[in-house]
Amino acid sequence: MNSPALLYLDFAAPTRSLRGRGLVLCVSGLVAATAVGIAFNAALAERSHLDAALESVSQQHRTPATSPARSAAAAEAAKIAKALSLPWTAVLTELEDASHDMASEVSLLGVEPDPEKHVVRITAEVRALPDALAYLERLQQSKVLRFPMLESHERVKDSPEHPVRIKVVAEWRT
Repeated sequence: MNSPALLYLDFAAPTRSLRGRGLVLCVSGLVAATAVGIAFNAALAERSHLDAALESVSQQHRTPATSPARSAAAAEAAKIAKALSLPWTAVLTELEDASHDMASEVSLLGVEPDPEKHVVRITAEVRALPDALAYLERLQQSKVLRFPMLESHERVKDSPEHPVRIKVVAEWRT
């Protein structure tokens, strides 16, 4: 009788010896990784050096040397800018309107502002003291000036008409 032939099935691939090529491939990978690490470390060192140099340059530009003359000029410019930002148009318009209302009795001589205190000093001449009181009442009706008060008055003896020079102090509203 014929015996059936044995069939040998091997589903696993035959193992070949690749030890030499694998070792070469592994070593070359390690060498490449080491080279990349060294290059990366050098790039980081260069970057930190450039960052330090950039910070040094920006620090020099951030703190410019100011001379005392320059700082005094800057303070004066700030003072002028503050004075120009005050509501002088409204104050001067109100004084002009009050002078026009009493044009025959009042001559406005000077206006001295004090921006820190929001006070204005007005110097004027009137023919008689009742005219000064009428002018003061007119200023008290103002919406721009607050608390106008007669600070001083004196008769001018040098002038032939002997007018009364008055000084009025008032606060202005912002």
